[in-house]
Amino acid sequence: MNKTLTKADIGSFGEKQCVKYLKKNGFRILDKNARIGHLEADIIAYNKTHLIFVEVKTRRTDMNNILRPAAAVDKNKKSNLISFAKAYVKTLSAKFIDKQISIDVCEITVYQDKGKLKIDSLNYINNAVSR
Repeated sequence: MNKTLTKADIGSFGEKQCVKYLKKNGFRILDKNARIGHLEADIIAYNKTHLIFVEVKTRRTDMNNILRPAAAVDKNKKSNLISFAKAYVKTLSAKFIDKQISIDVCEITVYQDKGKLKIDSLNYINNAVSR
């Protein structure tokens, strides 16, 4: 019997896959689901040169989703991500001052197979949101 997956289940799965992707590509995770007031970022990570704020958008391909997941990052969401990044940077220690900042989007499509989510595609978009 297939469990009915909620949006939260799908979103959590996508965030875990994005964390794996970032670690595989040399990033360390600084924070997840960070909040400042009403603003939030799914993942904050860094490497030697960059501090990145990642918005993860996960959609099921078997549920007639015709838009790319990144299309859900609209003008309002972009503005909120920029505001969040500016506020969050002010809370960091000096070791992050010289890092380049990037606001990225990780779009993931998934499908359900035998009750488990599987990745259909993962597309990582560097600098998806510009200040």
